[in-house]
Amino acid sequence: MAASVALRLDLPMTRLGAPVTFAEGVREHQDEVYGVALRITGDRDAALDVASSTFLKAYRAFDRYDQTRPLRHWLLRIATNEAITYVRKRGRELRRRVEVEHASTIADPAASPDTESVAREDRARIRAAVSLLPELYRVVIVLRYFNELSVDEIAQITGRPSSTVGVQLLRGRALLRSALEGGAR
Repeated sequence: MAASVALRLDLPMTRLGAPVTFAEGVREHQDEVYGVALRITGDRDAALDVASSTFLKAYRAFDRYDQTRPLRHWLLRIATNEAITYVRKRGRELRRRVEVEHASTIADPAASPDTESVAREDRARIRAAVSLLPELYRVVIVLRYFNELSVDEIAQITGRPSSTVGVQLLRGRALLRSALEGGAR
């Protein structure tokens, strides 16, 4: 989002050990929190609601936040829990996927229309397959491959042991692979 990029320009580049204000944390992580919520819920409006409730909960608990730990992990953990709660409250998994990646991608002038069409279809198939994964595996797949977090970071965010996260990633990838291979036939 162009507005978010502009907001990030005023943040110091190196802040290791420096105190973080809540406003800075929101500006720095709002897109990622929204992205996690969107990928888990599958619905733009729901993702906005989840992101709002995430930042509201974080604001209320900010005085208890341990600033020696990464703010990103704390916010993503709240966002993940809020998104899971939202999906569970709804009583069903939402099947609709949003074409978010197209808003931020720039077309490759060297790519042919056929190549772009195939890539767009592949992304849509992958998003649809991820949305159909059971919640247990969808959360770790989203955090690992869409947010590029390590297994240890995912374990910290979800509160699960690293070995459990690793197994869930293996099983989630296997389910994803079989869903994608089944859909290709």
